[in-house]
Amino acid sequence: MICNYTALIACCVSSIAKHFFTVSTRESLHCNVPINVKGVGDDIYLFSQPSLFWMIPLMVSNFLSSGPHNRYKPVYYQSVMPKQTSPIKRLFWGGNSEDADLLMKLDTTILPYFSIIWFLFGLNRASYSSAYISGMKDDLQFKGKDFNYLNTTYLVVYAVCQMPGVALLTVAAPKYVFVVANVTWSVLTLITFKTQHVWQVILLNAFEGGFSAIAYVGAHFILGSWYEKKELAIRAAIFCNFGHIGSMSGGWIQAGLLKTLDGKGRLPAWRWIFLIVSIITIPSAIFGWVFIPNMPDKQDAWYLSPREREHAYKRLGEPRKYTWDRTVFRRVLLSWQFWLLPFMFMLYSLSIQMELNNVFPLWMASRGYSVVQQNNYPTGLYGMAIVATALYSAISDKIQSRWQCSLLIGFTFVVGSAILIANPAKDAAHFFAFYLLGTTYAPQALWYAWMADVTAHDYQLRAITTGFMNSFDFAFVTWWPLIFYPVTDAPNYRKGYIASIVTGSFIIPLVVIVAYLEKRGHVKNQLGRLAVGVDQDVLDESQPSHHGGPSEARIEALHVSDKL
Repeated sequence: MICNYTALIACCVSSIAKHFFTVSTRESLHCNVPINVKGVGDDIYLFSQPSLFWMIPLMVSNFLSSGPHNRYKPVYYQSVMPKQTSPIKRLFWGGNSEDADLLMKLDTTILPYFSIIWFLFGLNRASYSSAYISGMKDDLQFKGKDFNYLNTTYLVVYAVCQMPGVALLTVAAPKYVFVVANVTWSVLTLITFKTQHVWQVILLNAFEGGFSAIAYVGAHFILGSWYEKKELAIRAAIFCNFGHIGSMSGGWIQAGLLKTLDGKGRLPAWRWIFLIVSIITIPSAIFGWVFIPNMPDKQDAWYLSPREREHAYKRLGEPRKYTWDRTVFRRVLLSWQFWLLPFMFMLYSLSIQMELNNVFPLWMASRGYSVVQQNNYPTGLYGMAIVATALYSAISDKIQSRWQCSLLIGFTFVVGSAILIANPAKDAAHFFAFYLLGTTYAPQALWYAWMADVTAHDYQLRAITTGFMNSFDFAFVTWWPLIFYPVTDAPNYRKGYIASIVTGSFIIPLVVIVAYLEKRGHVKNQLGRLAVGVDQDVLDESQPSHHGGPSEARIEALHVSDKL
């Protein structure tokens, strides 16, 4: 009898411990020396070192209640001593040793690969413009709108192939998809240097658009598959900023090639451009073949230890939906993510057109600035883009929320466009407006990270929306500049500035709507990945937690070896 009362008291104390110390989400873990206790009430308890006191009643309860009529499940516990993290790792990758080891390897393999590919992509696209004005036009006898047809065919094929390309990543190993596309893209560029007719360049360029379509959207999909919400945006920013660096330096690199190689080997400078760009792309393909991993659930990245592979898989969790079946079209077409996010990104692409189409240089020419200044000063836009993209992304990762920085971008469009519409007399105001609007390049990283956040629950939805976000805006940006930014309107593109302030204003309420839907989805427990091993049907039937909201999936403690 005494033993029964003692066991009852011990279990009551255990229940109190459960109420105050149960951790239900991986984000809630802040303990340095966790104790994993499994068994009571089918829950998992993770206690920090000061809470070792609560282990005593649990152990007493287990001991006193043992026997053939035991109504309580046995308690198992193990102490996990933390691994020390070096100061350098702590600075760049945080204090969690498991995350730091994993992130260090990811940041030196997949992140550099995609960043270099995007840099080479920008260099490759700039090569056509450089070649055109460096002799290709006369040698191949371009006429009329031939160069426009060259760009249009590329953009059409590029846009059409983005969704199928990302969808392919859900069924095929990313290594094969990216390397095959990378090598084919390089070979097509190499063949271009031998072309003798305009139609050959247009045809090769169109095929190149299809194989290069995976570069941008595919990279965002892979990054979203390996990095957590608090890590993703800044990595996406690094990736996008390499494209900006390519845009800034592409002209300088190709100017150097033209000056150095023109006439060498009896080849004109424009043919050397395609030859060199093709050759420097090959090492990146080799790097990708070696280091591009499969998806985390495959756990086959050779440079990760078995423990790191398991950690990479379990720390992100599993999508609630991850199969291609008859429900895919319904899941995608009836989702708000598939429609609102691409529409918002399209508005951004239209709003930023004043930063493109040579608007800034043509305005500078009208004010008497030299040709050198017209080429140098606009590069500051990319400098602003690099800084703002990194800053907005880092802030959104830190607060683990994207809508605040997104609202600021929407208001920036309004302010910058309003200044340009006013057409102030002082040049300083124009410079301020253009450079301020340079910060609005940030959605290229920020919004793709946001898209990964709100589609993480559905593998196919995330893949299709990733491709659709970038291809949908091509349906508009191909003709939008012809109407609102024709070169005949230079230097004052008032019509285009008004269009930008309108589209930029529409971004603001859309950001609010997406933020509301995201919050509602989390409240209803419809968004986010599940902990590994948790069934969706079981989760749907679960009761509300003691916090008043829907109960979250129980997270199983990772198996940790006794030898650390």
